[in-house]
Amino acid sequence: MGNGFDNGGVTFVRHKVVFSFLLVAVFSTGLTGYTELIDKVLASVDTEVILLSEVMTELGPYLAELRRTVPNEQVYNQRVEEQIRATLEQAIDNKILYREALLAGLNVSDDLIEQRLTELRKLYPSEDDFQKDLQASGETMNELRTRLRKQLLAYKMSVDKREAFSKSVSVSEADVMQYYQDHRAEFERPEEVQVRQIFLSAPKDPQKRAEVRARMEQLREELASGADFAALAQAHSEAPGAAEGGIIGWVKRGDLQEALEQAAFALQPGQVSDIIETENGVHLLRVDAKREAGLRSLEEVRKEIEPALRAQEAKKLYDKWMADLRKRSRVRTFLD
Repeated sequence: MGNGFDNGGVTFVRHKVVFSFLLVAVFSTGLTGYTELIDKVLASVDTEVILLSEVMTELGPYLAELRRTVPNEQVYNQRVEEQIRATLEQAIDNKILYREALLAGLNVSDDLIEQRLTELRKLYPSEDDFQKDLQASGETMNELRTRLRKQLLAYKMSVDKREAFSKSVSVSEADVMQYYQDHRAEFERPEEVQVRQIFLSAPKDPQKRAEVRARMEQLREELASGADFAALAQAHSEAPGAAEGGIIGWVKRGDLQEALEQAAFALQPGQVSDIIETENGVHLLRVDAKREAGLRSLEEVRKEIEPALRAQEAKKLYDKWMADLRKRSRVRTFLD
């Protein structure tokens, strides 16, 4: 039925199951249907192997969601194949990183494992669906917790190593200046205004809406008499940000509803708009400050450039480290 795959003196059967057939089976019957098929080796890391069943077990929660959302079998098969390949690569990295984590003496708490288990359960429509997929995978709860522990240790090793590489990177002034010159388009700033609002919700009924508008007119009269906009927003506004004085923050064109946008960008700092009606209610806007469109200065964007350069160089170091580990780990893949 298949050819033998010898790895460290242990022979595993690699059955000649066409990849597309596997995908159709998963599409038709779900993870349960897949587990009834003969398994195959997808990769080896030193003397350890990664089986297709392991990859599909990892993908189980995501396949359940995918089955509910894809339009047809062809799209499903394409997405599943992409995910199998990506998950296999991650599984290879995880085996290597887990080994490194053990050598480094890392550990993760039981609470963190339970938190990850809770997140995993939320990917299913119900607890019953979660238990069915768990049973279909042939994995016990203890085995699942062990798998999650290994994944979390691998992740912790990855994060720790990335942070160590990031700290080792030195970013010079010349590097920052060069990045700024090479990415000027990224630092072009559109016209922006800093806005506050007072909002009162209003129903569609004309009479009731008129009553709400009358309330807003009274508030506008108070503002005209010198009342503090932020204080009135705190006392009366029904929008998020009311507790902070009605703050919306810095906005650019396209961030607000059209009627609000037109009013906001027509105001000068310190000015209050006329009453603006939208489908949900009535608004008063105040512009606190305005920034014209233009290129942000180097000093403004330095705090963005330096971390970006550090992360860029740290990634190169991390990728090289992982590539070296893969070579030493004698990684082989057998995905058709």
